[in-house]
Amino acid sequence: MFLQIIGRNQRFRFISSIYYRSVETIHRYFRIVLKIVFKLYKHLIKDLEDIVPAEIMNNHKFYPYFKV
Repeated sequence: MFLQIIGRNQRFRFISSIYYRSVETIHRYFRIVLKIVFKLYKHLIKDLEDIVPAEIMNNHKFYPYFKV
């Protein structure tokens, strides 16, 4: 449910019709998982230096597309 809401930009009401749960239940579980993701974000999300390879970072042709 969480990944459908985040990844596909689905609404709570649409998800509740798929899983036959109330909107309050969907909202409650969404907030629980969201709090866990916030606690684990350091392990789930890496810095830009870790993601962009050195070949791209040092190349002026490609690096402007990876700037934040």
